[in-house]
Amino acid sequence: MKRILISALALSLLSGTVAMAQPDGRGRGGPDNNGPDRYEQYRRNPGVRMSQPRFSRGDRLPQQYRNNRQYDVNDWQQRHLRKPPRGYHWVRDDNNNYFLAAVTTGLILDLLLNGGR
Repeated sequence: MKRILISALALSLLSGTVAMAQPDGRGRGGPDNNGPDRYEQYRRNPGVRMSQPRFSRGDRLPQQYRNNRQYDVNDWQQRHLRKPPRGYHWVRDDNNNYFLAAVTTGLILDLLLNGGR
C-alpha cells in the first residue's frame, strides 16, 4: 500500500511539471513558438507605426547607417554638435537622432536623440 501511494504521488508530481511546461496557446509566435506572430497584423497595416529600435552607448549602428554616406554629418558645427575625436564621426538616422560612432566598427560613443529637442 505504501508503495502504491508513493508511486501515485511521484506520478502526480511528474505529470504536473509536464502540464506546466506546455504552451498555453497565447504564445508570441515567431521562431521560438510555432504559433502565429501576434504583431504580424500590425506590421502589414500601413496606418500603424511601429516604434523604432533604441540605441545606446556601446551598441553598434546598423549596417545601413555605417555604409551609406548620406547619413554622415559633415556640418556638425552648424548642428551644435561637438567635434568628433579622431576615428569617429557623427551619423544621423531617419528619425533625426545623432550618433557619434567609430568609423571602422560603428560602435556608438555618444548620442543625441531627436535632434536635442
